[in-house]
Amino acid sequence: MRKISIENYNLKVVRDGVHTSIPYDVKASLIICLLHPSLKLGARDLLVRNKIGMKIEEADGFVLLEETEYTKLKSAVETIEGFGQNDVELVTRVLEAEEVEVEVK
Repeated sequence: MRKISIENYNLKVVRDGVHTSIPYDVKASLIICLLHPSLKLGARDLLVRNKIGMKIEEADGFVLLEETEYTKLKSAVETIEGFGQNDVELVTRVLEAEEVEVEVK
C-alpha cells in the first residue's frame, strides 16, 4: 500500500502588496487530478476513479491506497500538464508516496 499525506499546506501569496499564506486544498486537488478531463476517461474508469476519490475525501491526515489505486493516481499526475510552483508539494507527495505494509487484524 501507499501512504499519502492529505494535510493541507500553506502557499505564500502576495495580495494587494501584502505577503500572506493561504491553504492549498490537497484532497480536492488529488480528486481533480484523478478525474481530470484531459485524461479522457471512459465511463467505467470514471466510476473506479470516483471511488478512489471518495476514499481520499473520507480520509483524515493521510490516505492508504492499494497499489492499483495508487497506480491510477500516479499515472494521472504524470499525465496532466499545467502544474505550477504551487503544485510541487502535491506532486512530490504522490510520486514519492511511502510504501507501507499493512497487517490484517
